Amino acid sequence: MQFRNRLKCVACLVFVTITSAHALRAQASTAAAAALRHGVRLDSAETAAVEHGEAVVRVLPTQDQRDVAVFGVVRLAVPRDVYLRRVQDFRNWLRTPTRRTLGMFSDPAVLSDVDGLTVSRDDARDLRKCGPGACTTKLPASEMQRVQAAVDWSASDMQSRITALARQRMVQYVEEYRDRGNASMPVYDDRPSVRASDAFIAVLAQSTYLNQAAPDIANYLRTFPRGRPGGVSDVIYWSEDAVARLRPILSVTHAVVYTPPEMSGTTVVASKQIYANHYFEAALEVLNVTDREVVGEPPSIYLVVDRRFRFDNLPRGGILNIRGRAVNGIRDQLLSDLQREKVAGDQIRAR
Repeated sequence: MQFRNRLKCVACLVFVTITSAHALRAQASTAAAAALRHGVRLDSAETAAVEHGEAVVRVLPTQDQRDVAVFGVVRLAVPRDVYLRRVQDFRNWLRTPTRRTLGMFSDPAVLSDVDGLTVSRDDARDLRKCGPGACTTKLPASEMQRVQAAVDWSASDMQSRITALARQRMVQYVEEYRDRGNASMPVYDDRPSVRASDAFIAVLAQSTYLNQAAPDIANYLRTFPRGRPGGVSDVIYWSEDAVARLRPILSVTHAVVYTPPEMSGTTVVASKQIYANHYFEAALEVLNVTDREVVGEPPSIYLVVDRRFRFDNLPRGGILNIRGRAVNGIRDQLLSDLQREKVAGDQIRAR
């Protein structure tokens, strides 16, 4: 009798354990749970909107007024492996309606990688007045001096000469970064000096998700080129992006794709800014592609995005209200990007 009772207890314990595991798995596959991993609590209306295929975007609070953080989530009715094939086609996936130009860096980087890069006439003219502490382009003081010494400002081909210098420097940035990682990232002297690597580490520290749920990727971005996890896919690319209410931004970015072995239903795409010519001292995007598992429904996924930026200067209020313009532009851009991915997902499903 006692043996039977013990068997019943064991059976109950096994049943409870299995049921709890299923409950946790189901809970982890909801929009609210996917957002909570990023420290964001969705209300019932937002959760319902996501489950109905709408994109939900929020501006997140930050401790430093120079920082802007936005969060977004959308559900796509495609399996994760199918969507990741789209992501791994970097050259096409990274093209967006607001991305004016895009180029991928080969390994090693060569000048032909940046054939499409052009310094705008406005930026070229502004460089003439550029000096430490007073420059509209983010550069080290040594680069400002180099441009001043190399360019004949009265020449008709002044813009093309500056473009040639910029192309050479972009290739050098990438090769130095591949060799020395964060130590090679530029010091911005357009305002009081700021090390881009210090700004990035500060922004990375704010990403609760990366540091707690995907520490291998956080460490890799922090210590690159050391600490590369097995199974990582990397790409370094340059782009010029139009951001609403701001100047076009030329940047170099290191993107990493990784499926943590302890999170088999999740793939992380983390993008780290190496250089930007306007506004941003640092930028980090974390895209979390998570399986949505609902019994009786076809496989689908959540795209959960956390974008963080550290600006060089974001005064509040007044006639210009640069912070307000920047926040609105970045929020609207994320919403547009998620809506575009939703359309792409629908097109993939229809094939």
